[in-house]
Amino acid sequence: MGRFGSWLLVILACLGALAGLAFLKYSQIQAAIAFGESFPEPVEAVEAIVARQALWQPATQVTGEVIARRSVTLRAEAEGLITAVNAASGAQVERGDLLLELDLSEERAQRAAANAALRIAELDLARARKLISTGATTEDTRDRALANRDAAQAEVRRIEAIIRRKQIRAPFDAIAGLHVWEPGQYLEKGTEVLDLVGLDETLWVDFRLPQEQARQLSADRVRVLTGNDSPSVSAKLIAADAQVDSSSRNRRYRAEIARSELNAVPGELLKLEVPLGNQLDVTLVPATAVRRDNFGARVFVIVDAGEAAGAKERVQVRSVELGGQLGAELVITTGVAPGERLAATGAFKLRDGVLVQSRPYQDPSPDA
Repeated sequence: MGRFGSWLLVILACLGALAGLAFLKYSQIQAAIAFGESFPEPVEAVEAIVARQALWQPATQVTGEVIARRSVTLRAEAEGLITAVNAASGAQVERGDLLLELDLSEERAQRAAANAALRIAELDLARARKLISTGATTEDTRDRALANRDAAQAEVRRIEAIIRRKQIRAPFDAIAGLHVWEPGQYLEKGTEVLDLVGLDETLWVDFRLPQEQARQLSADRVRVLTGNDSPSVSAKLIAADAQVDSSSRNRRYRAEIARSELNAVPGELLKLEVPLGNQLDVTLVPATAVRRDNFGARVFVIVDAGEAAGAKERVQVRSVELGGQLGAELVITTGVAPGERLAATGAFKLRDGVLVQSRPYQDPSPDA
């Protein structure tokens, strides 16, 4: 046979061995498959929920700031020594109340002298008018007396204006802020003296929306999410900024709410829910019925398994689009129709096509 024949025999022997090993492995696999098929298909226990239809308002959550309708920072219009502080920190004050007073001893003496000069000028004017009626004096004398009286009145008003600048009064009913002023301290002109926050029955809540969402704003009310298991409260939109901010591209809005309904003080930040667009017909399901992964959100729809299966029901995986949350339920905009049955509790252990045995869903929330 020669060398070529020897190599041919070796190759044929190797091929025969490989064929034998492949046939043996195939037989083992077929036996394993047959052994596995001899066991019944596993059945998973789940709680089933029926998807229900509801009207849903798309909304976005933003941060709002509580603003007082009236607030002011009082500053000193004059300089001088403090002689009286009548507003305690955090105290309620009324309009016109004297809050702080500077030393007025010199101004009060000047006012007394000016009032005395005014009385003399008024007497001179009265005497001049009497004399001119009898022809004992000229009109020029009367006009000079009138001018002197007017100058004396102006001097009194000037001194009283100086006194008012050294007396800081409340411009409206308010709550005084914290301060450290005491009699004997020297106050420089322009120094911040006291913050006042008005006691109006309503408060403002300012918030901003990106320009894209601002175009979709259609409602005239927003929801203030108070948190701490407290119910949300409604606030009325009363104003919008005339333009979009050129740096942030946000538009500023203002809502109004009764002070009695909002347990907050000016300066606090709150969460707001702002409705956008029109109401939509959506499907609601409990959060346990929705599974999320890197590919998005999905649910397991319960369908008839057929007569050949070991159970009556089987699940099919289906991708869905989520819209948000309504109470304790999730909003599904597409992917599930109202009336379809979904696996809720126990859905985490399912995969597509698994047989299930379902029972009614038991809502774990306290309001169920």
